[in-house]
Formats: sequence, C-alpha cells, structure tokens
Amino acid sequence: MQPILAMCNIFDQDAGRLAAFAAEYGFPGIDWSIDPSLPEEEFLSLMKSLAGFQVRFHCRFHGVDVAYADQRGDDSLALLLRTVDQVARAGGRHMTVHSGLGNPSGEGIDLTRAIDNLAVLVAHGRRNGVAVALENLTTPLTNDPQLFRRMILESGAYVTVDIGHAHAVRHLHPELDICAEYVLPHRDRLLNAHIYHTELEGYGHLPPETLADISARLDLLGLAESCDWWVIELMNPAEVLHTRDLLRCHLDTLSFGPVAVPQNNQLPLAAA
Repeated sequence: MQPILAMCNIFDQDAGRLAAFAAEYGFPGIDWSIDPSLPEEEFLSLMKSLAGFQVRFHCRFHGVDVAYADQRGDDSLALLLRTVDQVARAGGRHMTVHSGLGNPSGEGIDLTRAIDNLAVLVAHGRRNGVAVALENLTTPLTNDPQLFRRMILESGAYVTVDIGHAHAVRHLHPELDICAEYVLPHRDRLLNAHIYHTELEGYGHLPPETLADISARLDLLGLAESCDWWVIELMNPAEVLHTRDLLRCHLDTLSFGPVAVPQNNQLPLAAA
C-alpha cells in the first residue's frame, strides 16, 4: 500500500486556508503543528475545518523537552500529557514529539530522564488511543541514532523519521549509513516520515531539486511497511508542489512487494 502524501500547515494556524490549498492540489493528509498557546476551544474549532482530511499532529514546541533533568522536564511532560488529551478530543490518533528542539548544545538534558518521561507520555497516549512518536532532530540526544534507538526501545515510543535531519547530521557519523540507522532498526514502529532534502543552519529545510537527491532514502522508507504517512515538510507552496510531483513519480514506479534488506543492514527490530 502506498503512503499518504501529507502537507504541513504552511499557513500557520489558518486551517481554512490550508484546507482549501490541500483540496485544490490533491493532498489527502494534513500534518498539523499545534500552537501550545492556543486555547483548546479554538484548537478544536480549527480542526473542524480539516474534517475532510486525514490529520496527524506535530508538537513543534521550542524549549519543551522531557529530557531536561530539572523542573523544565516536569513542566514539559505535563504540557505534552495535556496535549495528548487535546489530540484525543480532536479525534486524533497520532502525535509526534521532540527532544532537543531549540537546544543545540544539549544543555541540561539527561538520557535516563528522557526515557522515563517519554515512557510515561507513551503510556498516557496508549490509554487515550494516541500513538506517540519520537522524531530524530539535528540536536542531542536524537542526532545520535544509537541513543535514538535506546529511547525508542526503552520507552515504547513509535518513530517519526525526518530524512532531512538524518542527512544534515551525516558528518557526525561518517562511518554509518545514517538514514539506514534511523529506519531499519525501527521498521516495525515507524509511522511517519518527514520528507525534504536537508536542513541548513540559519536557513531551514531545503527541497530536493531532483528525485535523485532523496530516492535512496525513499527506498529505505519503503522497507518500513508501517510508515504510511509521508509529510512534505516545506513551507513554500511552490517547493511543496514540486516535491509532491517528485514523490508521485517515485511512488508510480515503486513496487511495494517484499523487499530484501541488505545483509549488512540486518539490524534488530525494535520491540513491539
């Protein structure tokens, strides 16, 4: 089965405008970045504008990190627990969270604290019918695929793979096939992928110019049958549409039958 091609909320919190754009250009999915300062009533009202689409939720909350070893970790967990409740009330079933967003040095974070708090969040999501997925970033802890793997295995979280972030940190792990390290160990828990070429500091996300820029990474995603949600994580409408056309071309030629995993990438699956 081919993945759903989704777009993020390129018009900020203007859900009506986003719905009109998605309908005009044939996007069945919306990956909605929540504004945590928005009152819940307003959020739920906005979501009514997206009733005709499949919607998943993205918690791009700068400075919010369950890995903080001090009170900030407790406050972050409390906010994300409330967000699970909010997503559930909106009828949502998927939520992506981060560790390290806005903290490039990794100041004040602790791996054990991250795992423990993430496990609490994942369990709360499970009780409320919301699958909580952790995304890899370019910052500690998740810019290291080995630490990312520990966080997933020990917390029970699902996975959102950002192929642009993986590309951007390849110089930190020159001995690794970096995207394979993020995809293959989690191919039974990988629910979402963020699609663009790479991230440049001070600029943001860059689109692929041609399919060749991202085709190898898309092939890896094809090994994860559970990954049925591909989000074009770009904000410029022209770049979104160009990337959509590349992805459609890729999917038109891709066989979704059984694919052999290369022997040198026979990594253990994450626990279900």
